[in-house]
Amino acid sequence: MEGNFSLISKSDDLQDIFAKYGAFALEKQGNLAKLVGDVEPELDIEKGIVSFGDMEFPIQLIGFLNPESSEWSWAWDNEEIGFPEELLEEAQAAKAFGEEYGIPQFSESPIELGIGEAHILVMTLSSIFGNSAYCAPIFGDFIFFVTVESDEIPSSDDVFEFMDIYYDFYTKFEVDHRTALKGYADLKGYGFNDHDDFSFVKMGEDRFMVSFSERGNVVNLKPFKVK
Repeated sequence: MEGNFSLISKSDDLQDIFAKYGAFALEKQGNLAKLVGDVEPELDIEKGIVSFGDMEFPIQLIGFLNPESSEWSWAWDNEEIGFPEELLEEAQAAKAFGEEYGIPQFSESPIELGIGEAHILVMTLSSIFGNSAYCAPIFGDFIFFVTVESDEIPSSDDVFEFMDIYYDFYTKFEVDHRTALKGYADLKGYGFNDHDDFSFVKMGEDRFMVSFSERGNVVNLKPFKVK
């Protein structure tokens, strides 16, 4: 299981990595929602799929959360359960990544984690490993987190959608605004030019300019759509 670690430095903690990778994950979650609507996911571990009504997607098991105790367990920590090994490749790769980069949230299990923190963890992971999306079906008394792969999930290179997702990301999560913009642009393969108080993202002929305050917070967003 190969990941994209190009944006990560040895000094990064989980919050730093999430700032770089999270916006792209947020985009992919929106893409999944466009396809499945408000249908709740149903998990079938034996078949290795998650279904949304008539739509089925192959999965990797990442981990599961006990919402009452706020205890997160990685899927690789499952000797008593015995998950199918073929569904654990990504979770095992996450453990190896956590050990190499010193990120304990990826390499220790179980750990105390709230539902919001669990989403941040899996958003980061799904973006690093280039998944189509992830979802969190309820399975018994637990919330399972799984990543999915599908060519059916749409994607977009629209400048206005990029702006909206970036805005949603830095307003919903406590991240460095400039770091989030550069990470999102890099993962999308867009050009990026950084200046003292503003940055440009280049998407083909379209442009997206972001102005920053002295503290690095966004003060203005301006997309340029070339028809």
